[in-house]
Amino acid sequence: MTTHLKTKVVRGTGIGDGCAIGNLRFLHTSIAKTREKGMGIDGERARFLDAIEAVKRSISHLQKTAEEDIGADAAEIFAIHAMLLEDEDLLERIEASLGDGLSAEGAVEAASDALSGELAALDDPYLRARAADVRDVCSQLLSHLSGKNEAADENTSKPYILVAEDLTPSQTVGLDRSTLLGFVTFEGSPNSHTAILARAMGIPALVCTGEFSNLYDGTVALLDAASGSLTLSPSEEEQSAFATRCAKNAEMAQEREQKLHTLREMPAVTMGGHRVLMYANVGGEEEIDAALSQGADGIGLLRSEFLYLSLDRAPDEEQLYHSYRTVAERMQGRRVVIRTLDIGADKQVSYLTLPREENPALGLRGVRLCLRERTLFCEQIRAILRASAHGKVALMLPMIVSVEEVRACRELIAECMQALSLRGQDYDKDMEIGIMIETPAAAILCRELAAEVDFFSVGTNDLLQYTLAADRQNPHVAELCRTCREPVLRLVAAASDAIHERGGWIGICGELAADLSLTQRFCDMRVDELSVSAPYLLELRERVLACQ
Repeated sequence: MTTHLKTKVVRGTGIGDGCAIGNLRFLHTSIAKTREKGMGIDGERARFLDAIEAVKRSISHLQKTAEEDIGADAAEIFAIHAMLLEDEDLLERIEASLGDGLSAEGAVEAASDALSGELAALDDPYLRARAADVRDVCSQLLSHLSGKNEAADENTSKPYILVAEDLTPSQTVGLDRSTLLGFVTFEGSPNSHTAILARAMGIPALVCTGEFSNLYDGTVALLDAASGSLTLSPSEEEQSAFATRCAKNAEMAQEREQKLHTLREMPAVTMGGHRVLMYANVGGEEEIDAALSQGADGIGLLRSEFLYLSLDRAPDEEQLYHSYRTVAERMQGRRVVIRTLDIGADKQVSYLTLPREENPALGLRGVRLCLRERTLFCEQIRAILRASAHGKVALMLPMIVSVEEVRACRELIAECMQALSLRGQDYDKDMEIGIMIETPAAAILCRELAAEVDFFSVGTNDLLQYTLAADRQNPHVAELCRTCREPVLRLVAAASDAIHERGGWIGICGELAADLSLTQRFCDMRVDELSVSAPYLLELRERVLACQ
């Protein structure tokens, strides 16, 4: 019956640049019904609080799965979802509805509809996209309350292209990637968290601007994310030509990958003789294999928050030590730069009870928080020091704005060294200590700061937005972060000169490190290392080898 459907081409915005050919499968979701009769205000509130805890555990599991399968950057999406479960605006709306006598389901539905509706009506595309996150989290709450597992169990034994009104991040991570060829949605945007996950997972996708009937369910379709098109019920000739083109593209991509892999063991030395170390940014132990497989010379940024974000309490010294030791040992003498705790801003944990801030990106975060929570900070410092006995470990302090902050941290490090000596525990007494240059203040004070530390690592993501006063995730001003880089590059050059005059070294660990158009500029500045996500290492190595 479906073989007689007319061929139709639907346009949209492609996500990624891949292609897929396969049968369409429409996602049919069932909506949990709101309970009409509740258990009284106290009973419904207790049910809601139980759902909150259950969904927190589920999100923690999703975050861990995403970290292992996709990477730490993509997994941070679920840290944002965990924060939504503590969002005062959302919780106050639900509490008000419970007070009005609604069931827990009714209260969550009402709050979800109201808050996501308000976000969806905003002019800002980035904030509009956050409406989907609210709906995702509330959908998970409703699933727990109704006793129905709402995970996207669209797994099938045959390869398929999924079609849905929209997909939430939790549904996307739950899809079986062994059979999923790609997906098509009618809602969403290239800025959505689902789109970010699709790119990270290498899944070709399309956000349709046109519509088509579910009569096409089960028919063959050609998904071309690069051109932003979906061909429905194509002819056999079209299928054959498309399959040939996809196979050719895949073959070219494989040849390119094989060529890059021949560079894995080759030192990244410019034609002028300048050696640049190729380091990886990682979010935890599970990403070490990927870094080593791509020829990483070391770890330029170990985001130490992964343990703090995955637990419902602060990890103790022993947990931290064993985790850091594992990374140091697996890197087999290659340098591992561990950034001290950078909780705050977009990474919150409930057990620290941080104050609500109007602008958390400029608030109590990084070293500012650590110098306030000294017991927590010293546990981490001791763990890093102990791990330094098992490899080449360096400690890096984030969010520095003054010499006084560095000196205060060094005093704590000296105290921790003394405590370990009294315990008789080994550590590297000459462990390198460095700072991130990610604030304009640190860049301006680079000569004074260079006298206090062994190395600088430039966090270009924050340095860009702080220097340009432009939120890089705000689409209205994000273009500034892509085009107005000269002020930041001059700050990097000044920092490089300052640290080299003191005999130290400098690395770049923000997104600009992976921008191949800037590689020659960084080499001209005599940058010593570039630290990027593992998938970018080989292309970056190739580019350095071609630099003057």
